[in-house]
Amino acid sequence: MKKFAQGLIILTSVLLFYFLLESFNYIVQAQTTEQVTVSATVTTSVTCSFSTTTTSFGTIDTSQVWTSSPNVTTTVSCNPAAGCRVQIRDQGSGAYPGLYNSSASYLIPSPNSAFSATATLVAGTEGYGIQATTTTAGSGGTLSLNSRYVQTGDTVGGLTTTTLTLASSSQPTSNREVVVIHRAAVSVLTPAGLYQDIITYECVSN
Repeated sequence: MKKFAQGLIILTSVLLFYFLLESFNYIVQAQTTEQVTVSATVTTSVTCSFSTTTTSFGTIDTSQVWTSSPNVTTTVSCNPAAGCRVQIRDQGSGAYPGLYNSSASYLIPSPNSAFSATATLVAGTEGYGIQATTTTAGSGGTLSLNSRYVQTGDTVGGLTTTTLTLASSSQPTSNREVVVIHRAAVSVLTPAGLYQDIITYECVSN
């Protein structure tokens, strides 16, 4: 009986030691297991660079529809998830879009005398507007052009004194390019002199 009691005591001690050890291991694990949250903020970036800030028709007459040189290439990069867009706004005479002769207070209207959305220019008839195209350069989201300016031949899209979207992407894009071609025609009644226009480009996130 005495040996049995001693054995019981030993067994109880072993079991108690085992439970204490397990409890200790649990406590140690609970104290040394932790989660670390890692965070970072990526800044919003929308950039456009331009191949030139000036383009010229030179000296023009009624013999043909003229194209200015050089064309203007806008390189677009942006990282907003919804993409970005290139917007344009024409100065013209201030009230109406077009090529303006301030000395004569005379406007070659864009794209025609009716200020239509598009027009096919004809030699000898006043008109002025732009065409737009994209290249294969860059990566990421592609640029979609405003259909108003997706024209060929002598057909152009009219400029406006209000802001219009020229091109846009629906996702982040890197070094995508949009090329703008400027075209104009004059009539025999177009006053001689210097004509100018300022087209303002703005690149913004969607």
